[in-house]
Amino acid sequence: MSTKSLWLPLLCGLACSHAFAGTYEWSAGYAQGVAEHLVDDGNGNELNISCPDDGETAVRAYATIAGKAFASEQGPSFDVIVDGERYSNPFFTDCNVCSQNFPAFWKALRNANNLQISAEGKTVKLPTKNLKQVLKPFDSKTNQCRVTW
Repeated sequence: MSTKSLWLPLLCGLACSHAFAGTYEWSAGYAQGVAEHLVDDGNGNELNISCPDDGETAVRAYATIAGKAFASEQGPSFDVIVDGERYSNPFFTDCNVCSQNFPAFWKALRNANNLQISAEGKTVKLPTKNLKQVLKPFDSKTNQCRVTW
């Protein structure tokens, strides 16, 4: 086996791996028409805010808390606690009131000093480093995150 054939799988693995895991700070990525805003605490707890660019699909979010997956649209949902204020499943915007409340939640989230996610009696703290740089203002043209209504 040649040296070249040994390096190929290694390089492919590095090129194909996600750069988001273990960052301990907010980061953004874009794949297949979806802008993703991600953060993790280095212990497997994470938040992923996904915003499709099709102009029709609303923001969605996914969380992992103590090894269990949660989603804003289906299955068990999760809460976001921003500077001590609890927002119950704030990324679910498929109701008129939910959509009306989302811009205020987004503003609070962008300005968070203390951020936690919570579900099924478990609460974890997430980093806020780079949060304001990654999440654009709700009404910004560069923000793909939209509500249903």
